[in-house]
Amino acid sequence: MNKQRAIIMLTLSMSLAIAGCSTGKKDAASGSSAQPTVVRTTIVKNTPLHTAYDLSGTLQAYEERTLAFQNGGIVAGAEVTTGTLVQKGAIIARLDDADYRLQVAQATASIQEALAGIDNAQANLQAANSAIQSADAGIANARANVSKVNKGARAQEKQQAQTTVDKAQSAYNKAKTDSERTQKLFEAGAATASDNENARLNATTALQNLEQAKASLSLLLEGATVEEHQSVQASFQDAIAGKTKALAASEQAEASQKQARANYEKALVAKGQAELALSRTRLTSPVNGVILDKIVNTGDLVASGQAVYRIGSIDRLKVLLPVPDSEIKDWKKGQQVKVALYEETRQGTVSNVYPSTSTDTGRVNVEIVIANPQRDWLPGQVIKAAHQVTDKNGILVPAEAVINTGSKPFIFKDVQGKAVRTPVELGNHVVDNQLQIVSGLREGERIVIKGAESLFDGNAIQSEEGGRP
Repeated sequence: MNKQRAIIMLTLSMSLAIAGCSTGKKDAASGSSAQPTVVRTTIVKNTPLHTAYDLSGTLQAYEERTLAFQNGGIVAGAEVTTGTLVQKGAIIARLDDADYRLQVAQATASIQEALAGIDNAQANLQAANSAIQSADAGIANARANVSKVNKGARAQEKQQAQTTVDKAQSAYNKAKTDSERTQKLFEAGAATASDNENARLNATTALQNLEQAKASLSLLLEGATVEEHQSVQASFQDAIAGKTKALAASEQAEASQKQARANYEKALVAKGQAELALSRTRLTSPVNGVILDKIVNTGDLVASGQAVYRIGSIDRLKVLLPVPDSEIKDWKKGQQVKVALYEETRQGTVSNVYPSTSTDTGRVNVEIVIANPQRDWLPGQVIKAAHQVTDKNGILVPAEAVINTGSKPFIFKDVQGKAVRTPVELGNHVVDNQLQIVSGLREGERIVIKGAESLFDGNAIQSEEGGRP
């Protein structure tokens, strides 16, 4: 409070130094000016009351990162320079990628080779399964033959064979009788030689058929020979061996198929790794930010993890304000702070009050975070800051508008083109060289803010509006 009063009194004393010298000389002529005095005026308004601190600091990126390639190699491109604004995802540097592209091509070829292996194994498996089916059929046939040989001829087959013998015997008896009768007739001259020969041939054929039927019947009655038993058993064993071989081929085909699929999966992984390595030859920005430092150049050999760029995220900025130790109690985390860069002002927020005082300056650093959605404020720029300590509004007027002749401060109102001297009472707040008025003025009144030091009560004035109240 005492400090603010001192500031007010110092400001007023400067106004008095300007106006005091001419006050006594001009009293007599205070209302006699023929020409109106040109002054600057403004309308009185209620505005937020702040306490102005003459603090400044250098803007910094809210977050800084060091960027590096995850692979090593020759830098093929690093043209982005310090101070450049970059978008998230933008490529800012490249490695020579010839070897990495070759690895991708080799991995692609391995995938095609593995697919061909899968197709070949599938074909072999199908062939082996067909062989198993064929072997099963062979085994079934061989088993039937063995069973047939072991059981011998059935009763029906024997009966059929006996019937065939009986028929052959009857046919032979008839043919023999016919041959004997025809022979007698031929000898008697009652039959021709041709008839006699045909009868004899029929008898011979009938005998052959009889002997063949008897032989078939004999085989059925006797059963299979040892050789026949051995033959059908050998065929059965061959059929079983054929199936065993087919099963082995099927197992081998399945193993080959599994190996081919494993090779395919391995080739896919290798391609994925190759493509990942290729993608890592492009260094991209992880944030919307600004390049703070460029560390390597095109043609340099870099190792994995070696710093290439330093980038700062500037969607938000921060600044460290050196606050005098005596005033640090007025600064709290989360409070709003008015910051200005050139003619633009923004609201910042206290994010941290450092816990120690600098031994060199006797000040405490207060960190302010400032939103920067357009990214038009940049690291390295110097801002000024004012700390809001009250949320009240009041009337503030420029210090040069307040005049004090030693009795009581006053200002000049502009009332219908006349300067009207009006006593005022000052408050405790000083904001950007403006003084708080707690009585004597009302919102909406027009006051003189420039040229008041040359006025007297009742002077005609010509208003030139401008400036802040």
